[in-house]
Amino acid sequence: MRALWPSLLGFLVASTSYACGSDDGDAKTATGGSAGSATGGQSGSGGGGTAGSAGGGVGGTSASGGTSGVGGSGGSATSGGGSGGAGASGGSGGFPAPVPDDCIKDVTAKPDHVFDCSGLKWNLSLPAACLTQACGLIFDVHGFSMSGKMEDANTGLVALGEKNGFIVVNPNADPAPPLSGWVAGEDDPKVFDFLKRTMQAFHVDAKRVHFTGFSQGGDMTWRFLCDHADLIASAAPAGFGQSAQENCFSKGKAPSREVPILYMHGTKDALVPFSSAVTSRDAVIQVFGMTKGTPVSSDGMHVWDRYTNAKGTVFEMIQHDYTGAALIQGHCYPGSTDPSGQPGQVFSFKCNQTAAFTWGAAVMQFFLAHPMP
Repeated sequence: MRALWPSLLGFLVASTSYACGSDDGDAKTATGGSAGSATGGQSGSGGGGTAGSAGGGVGGTSASGGTSGVGGSGGSATSGGGSGGAGASGGSGGFPAPVPDDCIKDVTAKPDHVFDCSGLKWNLSLPAACLTQACGLIFDVHGFSMSGKMEDANTGLVALGEKNGFIVVNPNADPAPPLSGWVAGEDDPKVFDFLKRTMQAFHVDAKRVHFTGFSQGGDMTWRFLCDHADLIASAAPAGFGQSAQENCFSKGKAPSREVPILYMHGTKDALVPFSSAVTSRDAVIQVFGMTKGTPVSSDGMHVWDRYTNAKGTVFEMIQHDYTGAALIQGHCYPGSTDPSGQPGQVFSFKCNQTAAFTWGAAVMQFFLAHPMP
């Protein structure tokens, strides 16, 4: 899954900075692998359609396909170990008050909670509306060398969550940027634990739990949709095809439930070759038994395909030719306005060209259209 790691790591060692990339979950610091060039190419088509939304519009220039509608508002109220911290009064109409625990101690509404537990820091945005009604939950996971704030600077999902009724969590890998990176065996259980804690503390709508991530965060997204298909309503990995860890779309295996997926990958990605995206796309299509429909959108710089099967499961793939910083090229976020400047940040992760879509808005649109049945 590695492309230009030898030359990239040489630059990083020389500059004592690390760029966004991938490891295969076996070490905190990624090591070089075989070189490979990112290949371009246009993939097939997919079914059209305009995604519906609920609870407010989604910003951005593009809409994803799918059936509109958001799952019901039921959320189970579960008890938790209530330790100290700020509490919140019960919601209107009998909606239960948040239940703090030994990690999530402050349950007041604000966009910039930072919780410290399991050896990691967790950025959590809690809209005021989520104290009086069951909201959805989005985990938005950063890539190698990044932080939760860098991730949100590129997706904007905290602001979109406020508008559309979602609590948004941005986990932070340890150590801090520019050395930050995820290790599957160590970090996935911690992320899953905090996801369950968040659901319990704020009585999250169990039909609207979603997962997205970029680069290493995209790798984690594949793992979570494979390992927790009973919980993840829909998922949106980006900038990372399935690695050897996510063999649920190979060797005759499949997730326990067909999870709707929105997948994005740059054809000029200098870190994770586009060939891995083609392999991942073809594996999902084969395992889910999907056929092509009309493209959602396309132009000279991108193709947004949509595939469906007889059960109505949706897989959408966006391939784009945009590029960002010299070392990462197509390993970037279309539509991002990332200004850089966060602690430990090596460079901006935005794509430099004007894009036909904004990744964060496309993700929100897809999640709104695909709650748990």
